[in-house]
Amino acid sequence: MKKLLLPVIMIAIAITACTKEGATEGGSTNNPDTTVVTTPVAGADSVVIFQDVNIGWSPNSSTYGRVFSSKTGAVYLDNAIPDTMGKYIDLAFNYFGSIQMNFLSANDASFDLKITGAKTTLVRNYVPTDTFALAAFDTLTHAVTLQKMYITDDGASFGATNLPLLVFFKNGNGKKGIVKVKSLASDHIIADVKVQY
Repeated sequence: MKKLLLPVIMIAIAITACTKEGATEGGSTNNPDTTVVTTPVAGADSVVIFQDVNIGWSPNSSTYGRVFSSKTGAVYLDNAIPDTMGKYIDLAFNYFGSIQMNFLSANDASFDLKITGAKTTLVRNYVPTDTFALAAFDTLTHAVTLQKMYITDDGASFGATNLPLLVFFKNGNGKKGIVKVKSLASDHIIADVKVQY
């Protein structure tokens, strides 16, 4: 009986792993995150969540900043980024009108703000819904799902009519995350962010 039980368990684990990987690597399966970790290591599979993050688009705004740090969860005004924080600024936001906006690395040459110490972040602005569903973001609680995501700098943009949508990123420290852009207000966007701890 023991000889039969072990192969059955191994097959079940392999099927579960393939299903989850399909949802994050470009497959058409959009299963919610149901990862089960039997012996979790404190912090190793944690996801940090930031809700209702307000990111502005106007340069030198006194209300909303254009750069975000997943270490602090803060959005920084253009004129209020401490030099010591530059290495923790992951994302910058470009706005060219409601039909063309995107996230990019804070040290990207096309971004009009120079941030001391900023590291390179890879940003995937276009994530098809059959690659990773909005509902999968809402239920995501395990960093292993983030770790499996395919992220490359795609240079894509999106418009207000595409919202809500997901943007994948991998910061300069190797941490992967997802921005869920929920809505567009008169001078900023509203987003939720989940990132590896």
